[in-house]
Amino acid sequence: MLEHQLTDATASDNGQAPDDELAALRQEVARLTDRVDRLESVKAVSHLLYRYVHIADEIKDADIIAECFAEDAVWEGLGRFDEFKAVGRREIRDMFHDVFTTYLPFTAHWVTNQVITLSRDGNKAYGQWHILEAANLKDHCAQVWLVAWYDNEFVRVDDEWKISHVRLIHTFVCPYEEGWLKTKYISPITLEKVSVL
Repeated sequence: MLEHQLTDATASDNGQAPDDELAALRQEVARLTDRVDRLESVKAVSHLLYRYVHIADEIKDADIIAECFAEDAVWEGLGRFDEFKAVGRREIRDMFHDVFTTYLPFTAHWVTNQVITLSRDGNKAYGQWHILEAANLKDHCAQVWLVAWYDNEFVRVDDEWKISHVRLIHTFVCPYEEGWLKTKYISPITLEKVSVL
């Protein structure tokens, strides 16, 4: 449709389109191009987060999950999750190696309530997701429910989206048998429990 308009616009009595008409059409093409790029970027960021979670749950390969991150990325837990923090892709890779092999040998994430916002220039993004996770702690000694928020940042590097900052914000981690009314947190590292007062 737009291509047809551009073609028609080039056909005038003297074979030249009026300058203002061509300028308007070029503006519209640029606007639509930007809009499509932003829509595709939102989809790419969403796909990256879901790929990250799939790797964490199913593939459990620290080298592969590290490739989801920018070179200078940060992964940090907030609230009681502050036991976990890594700066840079190598530290993130090492942290996930320990998570996969020791602290959380089984995980199943459900991520919902997605909100993604792009920067004005379209090269950075912010995303938030609510998480429900079933997990086994180290040596399969306990099964837990985890509820938290992802509060993440993303950056486009060489036309590919990468995670630049993960913030995992604690709501609760409780033993499956006890529920969140009794236990607010159980540490995946020390197995220490924090009871609800």
